[in-house]
Amino acid sequence: MFDADAVDFSQPVALFPLPTVSLLPHALQPLHVFEPRYRSMVIDALGASLTGKFEHAAPIAMATFSGEAWRDSYGGAPALRPVVCVGRIVQHQRLPDGRHDIMLHGVARATIVAMHEADDSRPYRMAELQPLEPLEMPRPRMMRVRRAMHALLARPRLERVIAARHVLDWFARDDVPTHAAIEVAGYALVRNAEARYQLLAEPNAFRRAGIVRDAIVDLERLICMAERQHSADWPKGESWN
Repeated sequence: MFDADAVDFSQPVALFPLPTVSLLPHALQPLHVFEPRYRSMVIDALGASLTGKFEHAAPIAMATFSGEAWRDSYGGAPALRPVVCVGRIVQHQRLPDGRHDIMLHGVARATIVAMHEADDSRPYRMAELQPLEPLEMPRPRMMRVRRAMHALLARPRLERVIAARHVLDWFARDDVPTHAAIEVAGYALVRNAEARYQLLAEPNAFRRAGIVRDAIVDLERLICMAERQHSADWPKGESWN
């Protein structure tokens, strides 16, 4: 996998915008790339790396549309939210019809500082980016946060959730730093679109842990509400599960 220092922030980075946050640092996101402009983006990013030597591939920044206006201007240049997640390709398969299946590994938060719009020579947008967090900044150990997260995820109700069990395993591993486990937890368990963007845009690891904790508490509350249901209470005969 790659670290944030593997990104050359002195060069513009290709943008792949989607309606909601799809990538966080330390997470892995599979993408099926079928639009012609983004097929070109993948080919350009891979360059000579089409043989599988991804350390030479250019980064791709997963961006997020701002508001709902993108629905009417998707083929153009709809407004983007300022914070992106820079990713590196770690898996690639080119399909016979020209589409691509790729796996992106999130490596860094960054802010858009200048846009390079698509033109005749390049059908996709690029941007000059600035890291949201200092690349050389030492990571806090956050051991108290780690213990609290582990205890929360180990509660009986949450043990029934497959994603929560996987995240609990990350917090139990000595080789996974706390800040990385929090990112994986956020990627897996923070489902609200605005909360996911807040998580991406937050440069402070302790505040990110708070966003993730709140999402886990909300999940446990929903499970508790579902447990107290009776079939007679279900709207139109349906449960909340």
